[in-house]
Amino acid sequence: MKSNYVISINQLAAFSKATEAGKRRIIKQQKQPNKFMVAWYQLPKARIRKAIANNCDLEPILSGIEELKLRKPEKPRQVLDREVSLEALKRFVKIKLPHLLKDVPHEVIKKVETKSIIINGVEIIISPDVIYKLKLDGKTYVGAVKVHISKSNVFDNKQSRYISSLVYRYLKEVVIGEGEEVIEELCLSIDVFGEKVIQTPNNLPKAMTDIEILCEEVKSIWNVA
Repeated sequence: MKSNYVISINQLAAFSKATEAGKRRIIKQQKQPNKFMVAWYQLPKARIRKAIANNCDLEPILSGIEELKLRKPEKPRQVLDREVSLEALKRFVKIKLPHLLKDVPHEVIKKVETKSIIINGVEIIISPDVIYKLKLDGKTYVGAVKVHISKSNVFDNKQSRYISSLVYRYLKEVVIGEGEEVIEELCLSIDVFGEKVIQTPNNLPKAMTDIEILCEEVKSIWNVA
């Protein structure tokens, strides 16, 4: 099921706090994505995914730091990417991750065909960085992480709660199989430069109501942007 309105989860979080001009800019970018735009911070994103998948083993992070130190970038963009990537990995090391993620063995779910959910007619691309399955007290639980790396756009707690709420909803709608449950404590929004981990909020219905209102706003700006 597709929608005429499409926005990524991180852009929706950014949209929630943007000025009117900022909101229009986000919608224009979502309407006409730049196919040639080079993605930033590929190395830290990959290393953080690997670390989380391996029960928060920091070896991929530490070896990534060493690899970045040895790089000799030439272009200004490469210099900036290296600098911010290094800082991102160093900050990730300081983040306190839930003990369930570190101490309980989990299986990583590699392939999920559907990357998005639809709320109020808006397709929100969730595409978690890691989806995992673990057993606790004889029950099978599913959780997932969405990582945000941006030095200039750190998410506050409310924005991070929107992300973890959407991750929860996505797992519930798309990922879990029969007899499995979504574990709220492990539906996580990790903001690397904010050095914080936010799980699904206790007041999930309130967060989802806020998100539904945001989706209405996305549609109204989409139609005039």
